[in-house]
Amino acid sequence: MAVSLPPARADRPSLVATYRLQLTPTFDLDDAAAVVPYLARLGISHVYTSSYLRAAAGSTHGYDTVDHATVSEELGGEDALRRFHETLRRHGLGNVIDVVPNHMSVADPSENHRWWNVLRDGPSSPDAAFFDIDWHAPETKLHGRVLLPFLGADYAAELASGAIAIAVNDTTGEPEIRYGEIRLPLAPHSMDDTSDLHTILERQHYRLGCWRVASDELNYRRFFDVTTLAGVRIEDPMVFDAIHERTLGWIRSGNVQGLRIDHPDGLRDPAEYMRRLRAAAPNAWIVIEKILGPGEVLPASWTVDGTTGYDLMRRITGVFIDDAAERELTESFERFVGNDQPYAERVTDAKRLALRELFGSEVTRLTDLAARCCEASVVARDHSRRDISLAVEALLTAMPVYRTYATGSDGASAADDEVVRRAVESALEIEPSVDASLFRFLGRLLSGRTPDVDVVEFVARFEQLSGPAMAKGVEDTVFYRYTRLLAANEVGADPHEFGITIEQFHEESVQTAAAHPLTMSSTSTHDTKRSEDVRIRIALLSQIPGEWTSAVASWQRSNAPLWNGATPDPTMEHLLYQTLVGAHPASRERLRTVLEKSMREAKLVTSWLHPSSAEERLHEFSDALSCDAVFRAELDALIARIEMPSRLGSLGQLTLKVLGPGVPDFYQGSELWTTTLVDPDNRMPVDHDLRSGLLDELDDHAPGLATDSVGRSKLWLTRRLLQVRAENHVAFVGPLAAYDPVTVNGSQATSSIAFTRGDRVLVVVHVRPVELDRHGWRDTTVTLPTGQWSNALDHGAEPAAGTVSVDLIAGTGYGVAVLLAGDPTEPTGTTDKRTVR
Repeated sequence: MAVSLPPARADRPSLVATYRLQLTPTFDLDDAAAVVPYLARLGISHVYTSSYLRAAAGSTHGYDTVDHATVSEELGGEDALRRFHETLRRHGLGNVIDVVPNHMSVADPSENHRWWNVLRDGPSSPDAAFFDIDWHAPETKLHGRVLLPFLGADYAAELASGAIAIAVNDTTGEPEIRYGEIRLPLAPHSMDDTSDLHTILERQHYRLGCWRVASDELNYRRFFDVTTLAGVRIEDPMVFDAIHERTLGWIRSGNVQGLRIDHPDGLRDPAEYMRRLRAAAPNAWIVIEKILGPGEVLPASWTVDGTTGYDLMRRITGVFIDDAAERELTESFERFVGNDQPYAERVTDAKRLALRELFGSEVTRLTDLAARCCEASVVARDHSRRDISLAVEALLTAMPVYRTYATGSDGASAADDEVVRRAVESALEIEPSVDASLFRFLGRLLSGRTPDVDVVEFVARFEQLSGPAMAKGVEDTVFYRYTRLLAANEVGADPHEFGITIEQFHEESVQTAAAHPLTMSSTSTHDTKRSEDVRIRIALLSQIPGEWTSAVASWQRSNAPLWNGATPDPTMEHLLYQTLVGAHPASRERLRTVLEKSMREAKLVTSWLHPSSAEERLHEFSDALSCDAVFRAELDALIARIEMPSRLGSLGQLTLKVLGPGVPDFYQGSELWTTTLVDPDNRMPVDHDLRSGLLDELDDHAPGLATDSVGRSKLWLTRRLLQVRAENHVAFVGPLAAYDPVTVNGSQATSSIAFTRGDRVLVVVHVRPVELDRHGWRDTTVTLPTGQWSNALDHGAEPAAGTVSVDLIAGTGYGVAVLLAGDPTEPTGTTDKRTVR
């Protein structure tokens, strides 16, 4: 639950909006400080940065921390951080930072002193409790040892080739193991009485293995399927204190005011973690990267301000998707790819594939725990290990959400019980060969109401694995297979959900404003598969369904020869056409990168584990398309058809983000038109000098939209909407910050969203910009609440009252209207002002 904000203080700026900056070795803390003056002029209140703790060498994201006590020297070190904090204070801005409590990088053991100690001393190391390691793995060869699966070939071959060797450390003079650039410690006395390398390696507290064995034998928890990110035991108070010492110090000093918590679903007990963090930072703004499915809500007991905004992103994108086109686009997609398999079956297939290819070791561990629980039960003891394994896999596959929290300190909730009930019902259909009584037994265990140690461990491990199974099976597989409309294929969304209605939008917005008014509202992040403007362009294809379905059907026929005799890949071809529309103009290099990732994530004809020549055939097809004059002309004509509507849609999306419930976040560079795709494309350098120069050129008049190829109109509207938030703070934060739907009348009523915030700000947004571009607002009207209302986007407009034409109050031509209550010269937002804790 959110905690009430205290009154504003001089050292804590009011929470208006955040702006995400990705810190990298080529964009360090001094570079971030140089951007601060521009962000202050734009209207940003808090710079939201990736972690600046020491990460793996060359890290471009900061989620691979190796030392929680040290500021990264690659980012400028302690001195640069001090300059960054001083610059923020000088310009009146705050700082929100990433916190990564789930894992640490172990890619290079010599960088992580805790991991080094564990590898050297094994279970007796004081740091052994820091990491989530199974020292009693089922395989006896791993008892008391950690599997290190980073060999490029089989152990015997690497040993025989001399790739594994003993060398002397130049600094310490101590012997150590070397494998390429990787250094490993030697256990004390392990070289006594022998010089045989294999014998020495067998005496270590780790076991070297080929990378292929990781999915089946790894004995430490990791982040998803990334073996170089080892899970930490944040539930241990010692570990919690060590990981948060510097972070909490920055909070106490006033240098940091907000925390973004990465991947809380990986934690054993997220609720207890949140309580401990809130107790240590009672005045911080805290949002968590919790992925909520449609209809899912944050547990009421979590002492946080909300999520990082994927649920709001789903809502905002979804309302621009025209649900009337669902049948036509579904049939078109199924014809194109030659597959009409129901979406639910696609999810089942993909999650089972992920569990078997990526998470074999985790499923084996769960099977062992479940088998112990069965053996201890009179009613379940006769189930075979095979059936138990199949049942565990089926239950993980059937989970309709990322995870439940039955073993947490709060116990199982009614929502958890319902999720488990649905999972058991679905699992019975997924694996009908397994006795139903076993599913019912495991379902009772997953309710979390059995205190037996083995049961608690089984349920906790199940909950920690169900999230990665969902992420890798759905986000990173189905989202690249089910290409019906890619605008819906985003984290937190459901591709099978074809848009949301205006009524749904209002209902969810009212709930958000009441329950988590300070949740983060995002439209692009460092993890989105497509930027906000790309998604809007693709969403608008649902508003011209006939033109779109005719185009792709024609292209499939006419472009068939460009496969040059190779077997076509219809799924990737369908994805490519939408990508070309959404990311126009995209270079061959950018397309090659995104297509490679898309193909490997889809896992239909190639994958990260098993790359194939099909990748090159797709690249050749894509290159041939770019050289085909007829196709390019047809594509350009279609893009021109939606160019103006997509700009209108982008501005409407921006307005809903900034003035709707939550605290708006701007991903770096997205204040101009942004056509970036999935990482690494969306993590490329941003030209902030260009943006700063454009901001200097803007005046009070809205730039024209028709010729705006750069995004001046988006920049102008961003600045103006942030001014509205800052000057009417009580309408967005605090007890008066309600969201109330407003009725729209006329021919465009069913295409328009209207609402008030705190009785001070009224917003109208057209969500069918193709229709708006073609016909305008026509006779659409809105009845204003009592009083005079000034136009926030057009200072020359006369104050309005009563029932007014939307066309009149949306005079900027941006497809949105924003009105302010009362005398426009009256100071606003000066009472009951709220701030970051």
